[in-house]
Amino acid sequence: MTRRTRVGALAAVVALVMASGCGGDDDGGDKTPIIGQPGKTVHIATAFDQPGFNLFARHHNRGFDMDIAFYLGEELGFTPKFQDVTHAGRERELQDGSADMVIATYSITPKRQQKVDFIGPYLMTSQGFLVRRDYNGIKKEKDIGGKTLCTVEGTTPARVRMPPSTVVNEVPDYSTCVSKLQGGGVDAVFSDEALLFGYVEQQKKSKVPLKVVPNVTMGLINRYGIGIPKGHRDDCKRLLKALRKYLVEEWSSDIKAQLPALVETYSGDWENRFKPDPQDLNTYSSCRV
Repeated sequence: MTRRTRVGALAAVVALVMASGCGGDDDGGDKTPIIGQPGKTVHIATAFDQPGFNLFARHHNRGFDMDIAFYLGEELGFTPKFQDVTHAGRERELQDGSADMVIATYSITPKRQQKVDFIGPYLMTSQGFLVRRDYNGIKKEKDIGGKTLCTVEGTTPARVRMPPSTVVNEVPDYSTCVSKLQGGGVDAVFSDEALLFGYVEQQKKSKVPLKVVPNVTMGLINRYGIGIPKGHRDDCKRLLKALRKYLVEEWSSDIKAQLPALVETYSGDWENRFKPDPQDLNTYSSCRV
């Protein structure tokens, strides 16, 4: 049985819960367009310290989230302008108007859909463990007991219930977690598997290389979406159409380019594990087309 089949029943239940708390097609009149006329600058909040998804270095943004933003900009005629955001501050950026859009490994959840609208998913991922390459203390889920983990505040992994003997440190960003891991301050970093593979690639030539423990996960499947302020129905539909096209045309090649460690670890199965079905967008998005 495939992973997508195993989570199919859960997806249907979650979709019903989400639909009750999101801005759907029956909302009132649409607000001032986010995208607007061709050439408009759209302010996109993203995390600048996530290799593989977005790493800001040498005055340049590079990563899978950036690939999506540039693709949407080309398809819909807007110019992305990026700004850094903490994981805990993503809803606030949209609600107070500081950002027009969030593309920042932003998992779609019913609680978040009460505050913002989502388009997606553009990636689905289990939650796993990043460890030092020479560390073999975690081979099964039961090995998590008694370990010291690091995760980031305001993220879905921070809400996963761990064994009582496990110590979980919450910090503002993943770079801090990775530093703690390489320095021996924690046994593992706990977060979305896909996100962790970016650090494997970034640190492969460092003095303390890293690895993701394969096939050891906890919590639910996370689905990354594009966040926008509530009430922008027309923008939501335009983004949804463009994102569905992206999944068919560019998704696989961009993952290969930005997250090669993910592809290598799950060779032969990585698309089934991480790529959403384009039809899933109508299940989890705050609008439908």
